[in-house]
Amino acid sequence: MTAIGLLSSSQSDLDQATQFAAAKTFCMATGFGLSHLWRLHLKRRAWLAGTTAPLGRLLVGLLLIAFVQTGFLLLADELFRGGALLRDPETRLIDYALLVVLWFAAFAAWTLCYAAALARRRARQAEFERLELEVSAKDAELRALQFQVNPHFFFNSLNSIRSLVHEDVQAASHALGQLAGMMRQRLQAGEAGTITLAEELAAVSAYLGIEKLRFDERLVVTFDIDQELVGTPLPPMVVQTLVENAVKHGVERMVAPCQIRISAHLDTDGLVKVEVRNQGRLAATSSSTRMGLANAVRRLALQCGPRASCVLAEEDGWVRATVSLPRGTA
Repeated sequence: MTAIGLLSSSQSDLDQATQFAAAKTFCMATGFGLSHLWRLHLKRRAWLAGTTAPLGRLLVGLLLIAFVQTGFLLLADELFRGGALLRDPETRLIDYALLVVLWFAAFAAWTLCYAAALARRRARQAEFERLELEVSAKDAELRALQFQVNPHFFFNSLNSIRSLVHEDVQAASHALGQLAGMMRQRLQAGEAGTITLAEELAAVSAYLGIEKLRFDERLVVTFDIDQELVGTPLPPMVVQTLVENAVKHGVERMVAPCQIRISAHLDTDGLVKVEVRNQGRLAATSSSTRMGLANAVRRLALQCGPRASCVLAEEDGWVRATVSLPRGTA
């Protein structure tokens, strides 16, 4: 074979490859275009938006675009390859039918993938909305619980101050000033959602200062606080509620001096243990609804998770209320 013949053969092969590539590119472009139009149609008709899809309409639509894409393939063959496929004597009608089936399968697979992606997106959106509603519900419940605690605490404090009004006006005035400061702090803490143990203990000390004016030597308070834990966040007024119960069910019922011991330590399980102990006994029956204690238990569960707890127990002449919460997770 001469050099001219070799060059002519190479040029012919190159032309065929170029034509084939052009035809393939044309088919790919039309395929992408049809899939995009099909997606817009599915979105507009919302055929894949619900839990059940109109199977009959989907099959008719897929068959239609399979015919259209087969037509584009034959058009590409005519434009770029001179109709080689159409003029091939070995090409039969069944071959065209197979082309339609192949395109039908390709678009059906694309539709299934698109449907799966939509289902996953809807599931993620539903999960996000569920979590958002859950957070909103918890926040609303916490706000409601906080509004329950503040009037309860305010009522107890006013009762303490009322007993001082006719006995010591100056002491009553001082106690009202302390109460105003405490309420201001509670309003600020309510906006934040949590406060530190140090802030809670400061409020507890102010409250006990008011009660000290009322009970004088009958109220004996000691603190044993691990200073490494003073930054621990916790729901507002949890410790306050336990101290109020200790005063109401301990100091008020005793003629002799009554001790209240408040401690905070880290246990071996990594939980912060805040304990309020008072001398006395748990009453078998009580007119108190223990709303404050139930409130504290619920708020701990909502804000600190399942590991948080509040336990009330009696031991050797002492009533012990223990709050347990993970460190730094309130």
